[in-house]
Amino acid sequence: MKRHQRMWGEMRKTCRRAIAVAVLCLGSLTGRAVAQGGGELKFCLRMEPKTFDPLKVEDEASAAIRYLTGGVLLRVNRQTQELEPELAQSWKVSKDGRQITFRLRSGISFSDGTPFSAQDVAYTVQQLMDPTLHSATGDAFRSGAGNVETKAISPTQIAITFPAPVAGLDRLFDQVAILSEHSSLREMAVLGPFMLADYNPGATVLLKRNPNYWKRDEQGRKLPYLDSIRLDIQANRDVEMLRFRRGELDLINSLDSEYFDKLATTSPQLVHDAGPSLDSEQLWFNEVAKAPIPAYKKNWFRSANFRRAISETINRDDLSRVVYHGHAQPAVGPFSPANKFWFTTNSNLRHTVLMRL
Repeated sequence: MKRHQRMWGEMRKTCRRAIAVAVLCLGSLTGRAVAQGGGELKFCLRMEPKTFDPLKVEDEASAAIRYLTGGVLLRVNRQTQELEPELAQSWKVSKDGRQITFRLRSGISFSDGTPFSAQDVAYTVQQLMDPTLHSATGDAFRSGAGNVETKAISPTQIAITFPAPVAGLDRLFDQVAILSEHSSLREMAVLGPFMLADYNPGATVLLKRNPNYWKRDEQGRKLPYLDSIRLDIQANRDVEMLRFRRGELDLINSLDSEYFDKLATTSPQLVHDAGPSLDSEQLWFNEVAKAPIPAYKKNWFRSANFRRAISETINRDDLSRVVYHGHAQPAVGPFSPANKFWFTTNSNLRHTVLMRL
């Protein structure tokens, strides 16, 4: 949820469909990389990354870099949506939802060779929850007045206690890249598969393989297979599409419905509509008391009848059909139907959830 804003609960949102990533050379590149190792993956960022500090990420470009470089304790599998162990081999959330305890993997090092331990997790959480940092990621953990306490029980075990229960506490750690307490932001030692190698503002971000990355495949080979990832900063989507068609890019990370339809017509083998994504288009009303908005408008926003009236005037079917060319669908709540936690085909589980609600 955006800081200092209240979500409009009455509005039924329009969820975009996950127009699958268009891939030209990725299949052959990945196959070659698996067999031989090496190679470089190339695609575009639509905007300049605003930060390389993983705790300050708010924009899409910075989030993409964090995902590729940051090592996290737990990772939500983007396909199954199940929570999976990463740097933490196990975890436990207390019954009251205020504390989470992690048991960490041993023998892991940062990209600069520094050993990873519970102290790094404690340092990261303390930095994340520092109110002067104004971290959007940290805001998701704020549950009540008081400080977050970290206790390193051993080098491989840590307990984190919050002043009040946090909804979905364990899943929030998917966004928390662990920092080294021994390296500066400029050096930026990482635990993810890639690390920042070069940055040319307005042009390119180059990521190179982390030589100390801990993961291996089923055959025991070190990951990642790729040597590097080159992210060209390109806001012009026509230029991006042209380069893709020329084979200068291996994939398009995010494809608009208009371009999807063009590719589906000329090169249908390159694209696939994967159905609803977890993204949604949302409308917000600022109800913050100190917001620089006229008082009469704040009175509008605080009226449930006003918000419901606005909701009724929005034709979601037309938005889905006209704006997204049919690659979207009206949503009946704040969560996309692709969210398997909220929308399940298991009737028994659904009944249990409804009973709890």
